Amino acid sequence: MQKPLSILVALFGTEGDMRPLLWLAHGMAARGHRITVHVNPRYRSLVEPHGYRVIELGTIEQFHAVLNDPRMWTPVEGTRLVLESMIDAYPLYRESLDASGERFDLAIGTALASGALAWAEGRNVPRLLVALWPYGVRSAYDCPLYAPPLAWLGWMPPWFLRAAFALTDLLAGREFLDPINAHRTTLGLRALPSFDALTRDADAIAALFPSWYAKPQPDWPAHLAQLGFPWPQAPGPPLGDAIERFLAAGEAPIAWTHGSANVQVEEFARAARGATRRLRARAIFVGPVQDGDADFLCVPYAPFDRLLPRCRAVVHHGGIGTTVQSFAAGTPQLIVPRAHDQFDNAVRVERIGAGAQVAFRRLDVAGAAAALRDLTASSQVRAACRRTRALMAAESPLPSACDLAERIAGRGAQD
Repeated sequence: MQKPLSILVALFGTEGDMRPLLWLAHGMAARGHRITVHVNPRYRSLVEPHGYRVIELGTIEQFHAVLNDPRMWTPVEGTRLVLESMIDAYPLYRESLDASGERFDLAIGTALASGALAWAEGRNVPRLLVALWPYGVRSAYDCPLYAPPLAWLGWMPPWFLRAAFALTDLLAGREFLDPINAHRTTLGLRALPSFDALTRDADAIAALFPSWYAKPQPDWPAHLAQLGFPWPQAPGPPLGDAIERFLAAGEAPIAWTHGSANVQVEEFARAARGATRRLRARAIFVGPVQDGDADFLCVPYAPFDRLLPRCRAVVHHGGIGTTVQSFAAGTPQLIVPRAHDQFDNAVRVERIGAGAQVAFRRLDVAGAAAALRDLTASSQVRAACRRTRALMAAESPLPSACDLAERIAGRGAQD
């Protein structure tokens, strides 16, 4: 039996970015390993019920300053803002981890938590990098959709994309890679040769998405293990009396949500209300909206693993967490992407046949209602949703993910 490991789990981003890493943390804790979670205090509530030690990263005010920035939900500037906040966090990682006095056998995080992984590298701690989406694993054979204006890249041959990626690395070097390497120098680490190395520089990469969602590509890193979606997770809390009463009062509703972290939902909510009335349907809106009615229930939170199987469709932003929950529920998806990985996830859901998408700038009552009418009437979509639900039910990637983490930590112990 392997001795207990001391594991650092570095969380960065929003709830959808964090839950897959907590899924892995829970699996490692069940094997007797000690978990320390590095997280902004805004999300302590995700961690503390499990009894893990918490090291705080920054302040709630710093988190909200980024979240409330209007650039966050724009295709290009949103990504730039996330990268800026990632770089700003580098000194915070070093200060807080140095102050903790902890010694770790393994560090786990996404590329967005690269500040924590760099700190671990400086102390010869093995690193497991988690890739949550294909969007984060660059390929010249299956180019992710970074933003709608760049869709033409998906039609280009590999030689062209390799040249385009090289140019991107060159342009991104001065703005993003230079400050990253400057910080790495203070840790006594070598400079990364390209911005893409940030998503590849680890002892192993755990890709938490299955081959039916993104086929393995010949230029993916050799040390990448494709493991499948982080599911099943522990069941969420009960739906609550208000939701249960609403569900029992009529036909299955349409669920609407635009992500746990998006506070700019006014336009989305207007389309949701109007489309619901036009379809003479019922809806549950999950988010910071309060003015509901008898057929339009507004709630700040709902556990999707319990809610979505009881809905006729779900309209969402295309975050990977909601996408996975929809696959598992077998619920048709209408995706309204705005930024980050959402465009690529929407395209992949369409390829699988389990949903459709509407551009946010074109989201209006008539368009949303028409798209939902087509989506819920399609026998092909229903069949694809049954397939994804069966595929999700058959997958069990957690043991493999935990085995990989233990192997990486074991290599460090041998060095």
